Amino acid sequence: MSITLPNYITGTYAVGTERFTVTDDSREEVLGPKKGPRRLEVRLFYPVDKEATEGKARMELSTERVQALKKACFVKEIPERLVRPECYIEVLQAEGKFPLVLYSHGYGSGCVEGNALLCCELASNGYIVAAIGHAYEAAICEFDDGTVVLYDKEIKIQTGGIKSFFAQMKLVRMDAEQSEVYAYFDELQKKYMGFMLGRLPEWGKDSLCVIEMLKKSYGERIDFSKGIGATGHSFGGNVAYWLCQYSDEVTCGANIDGGVFGDYTGMVMKKPFLQIGSKMNRNFELKPLLDTVAPVRFETFEGMSHAGFTDLKFMYEPDSVKARTVVGKMDGCEMHRRLAELHLEFFGEYLQGENRV
Repeated sequence: MSITLPNYITGTYAVGTERFTVTDDSREEVLGPKKGPRRLEVRLFYPVDKEATEGKARMELSTERVQALKKACFVKEIPERLVRPECYIEVLQAEGKFPLVLYSHGYGSGCVEGNALLCCELASNGYIVAAIGHAYEAAICEFDDGTVVLYDKEIKIQTGGIKSFFAQMKLVRMDAEQSEVYAYFDELQKKYMGFMLGRLPEWGKDSLCVIEMLKKSYGERIDFSKGIGATGHSFGGNVAYWLCQYSDEVTCGANIDGGVFGDYTGMVMKKPFLQIGSKMNRNFELKPLLDTVAPVRFETFEGMSHAGFTDLKFMYEPDSVKARTVVGKMDGCEMHRRLAELHLEFFGEYLQGENRV
């Protein structure tokens, strides 16, 4: 494939990675076979000294994962540099502690490596990134015992059919005061999006479970002094907003083109938030601008489609009609550069105490 990937290791560190399972014994699984406690897949991306990677093997996606992603993303091939990204296994973290950022994928077609380029970029600049795989709602999760679970096709997402479609198109075209637009969005989500509203706090609990595990098993490697950051794509970005509202430990968050669903009646946002989006989805993403007493940055990428904010951007020939439709016309390397810079500026200020803007 004649696709150019960006330089996604721009920091002073190389990147190490490890993958493991987290079990939440407090919740029974309600998806898939509906047996046993809720299990999650987690992949850590973390800073390592560059000389420590000599002779070490790169992470490589399993055959099962490649096949699941090709099917979920409707692509024929995944570039070798995404199958074997520039991060290394069985390598020690660099000396010192580093801030933690959680990453959650989008609903259905995402996975823990779905935005590996951004995760690696953050890790190379001094962050530990915990990418969370939400089982049965990701394209694939692989657990420590060898179990492989795919997206649960029995999930029935209430869509509202043609009525919901026309309501959403009306929302896209609305040109009114932000509060008026949000009021219409709120009416729409309550009417048509009941299932996803129910899953939002469950993904939030997934994230909180991972935080508790990391505090116990990786506490000596993580700097919690300024709290925890959260980011994610689509529904995963929505979870970052939920965490900023409901978790005292998550102190700042970013949402990558996710509609900000959820019932926050009477709540005021007190955490800094970064909202990144495409022009088409802007009216789905206005909530961070409303009912907040904290700094908010709202950035719109011109020429982008929703899926293009992930590594899927680099799985299509850039000049093809399909690429322009699915991942947008914006140059992939420029998209990644801007996406990474926004995250580094934001988390640099609120997790590392650096105002890089």
